Amino acid sequence: MLLSKCHTLVSLTLVLLLVAPATTLALPSDKDAPVEIEADSADINQTNHTTTYRGNVKIQQGSLQLQAGKVVITYKNRRPGKLIATGKPATFRQRPEKDKPWVTGQGQRIVYDFNSEELTLNGDAVLTQNNDSFHSDRIVYDRVKAQLKAGAAAKGSERVKVIIHPQNAQ
Repeated sequence: MLLSKCHTLVSLTLVLLLVAPATTLALPSDKDAPVEIEADSADINQTNHTTTYRGNVKIQQGSLQLQAGKVVITYKNRRPGKLIATGKPATFRQRPEKDKPWVTGQGQRIVYDFNSEELTLNGDAVLTQNNDSFHSDRIVYDRVKAQLKAGAAAKGSERVKVIIHPQNAQ
């Protein structure tokens, strides 16, 4: 009975995660907010189209907050193409809707592809919302398709651990 109830809860949660519209990952105002970056140093290399921030890097745009030891942003045609954040761990958090809890994530390396809007967490990766969490060595979240993959499905090598709390639990 308990196993069946747990399986139903896991299935329902996964369905909700997979079919939720991509716009629920961030507040609508986030994309229009200014980007604020703080770091101990910045190195702009126009030859290879990269900007590297080092030392206690903090990036904020609206509700999106990212912290890392190092962030490298590559550009193509003067537009950001990819962001790679590394740390012990690198972390992010973002509020999906005004009255909803934060979505948080961490990994030794976080890669965000601006073109595909795919977010990849590598190395002790964790993605959490509503106290429910996914743990693996690799987690990939496609914001456009609103799809999450973890473990082997995300080309990782570790098993996935999912923790889902009942909705009535505080």
